[in-house]
Amino acid sequence: MQRERILLVEDNRDLAASIFESLEQAGFQPDYASDGAQALHQVKTTTPPFDAVVLDVGLPRVNGFEVCSRLRQDGFQAPILMLTAQGAADQVIEGLERGADDYIIKPFEIKILIARIRAQIRRYLSLPDNAGLVRRGDIALDTNRCRLALPSGQVCTLTPLQAQLIHTLMRNAPRVVSREELESALWSDEERPASDALRTHLYQLRRLIQAAGGPPLIQTSGKQGYCLVL
Repeated sequence: MQRERILLVEDNRDLAASIFESLEQAGFQPDYASDGAQALHQVKTTTPPFDAVVLDVGLPRVNGFEVCSRLRQDGFQAPILMLTAQGAADQVIEGLERGADDYIIKPFEIKILIARIRAQIRRYLSLPDNAGLVRRGDIALDTNRCRLALPSGQVCTLTPLQAQLIHTLMRNAPRVVSREELESALWSDEERPASDALRTHLYQLRRLIQAAGGPPLIQTSGKQGYCLVL
């Protein structure tokens, strides 16, 4: 699976080096810009596009707020996480209003930053695009037509419930999703069926994917629940 590409925009070289190394260790593919103008150029010219931008506020040439605004105006849709030592409420509000998805105050624990980057990327990847497509790894779900495209090139036609089931697993991958979470995503409390209904739907979905030449995407994790293996 291709590693997610992260653009780190930070003018403090020591801090940038530390974050950059941590991003690599966490399995990301990081790139670096030391000022706002360089960041705007890299986002514009990089293909495939970045999966997230970690953006300091106090940047030379073009500050982080302006970078965020311009990226959104130019159609950049991936998550933007802003870093700043300025924790005043009005600055947090300005960052969010300019289009940032998250706002992290310095100093911070790097493991918290990594977790929040991952959470924002998961949320972004789980949103259908204008054509109703959700992509994760080598599979793509057409949420409008309930069709799942597999790495084999085959396409499975799903029931609406099966489409919601695989979408929930895609949205949370690679995290293990508990039985209770999956049932809540599929049925309201009033509609919740017999206890073996979820297992039956998972079995049918696995059989459908297998028959189309797909890999064993859905894995049972003991008594914890189920996860998508990409």
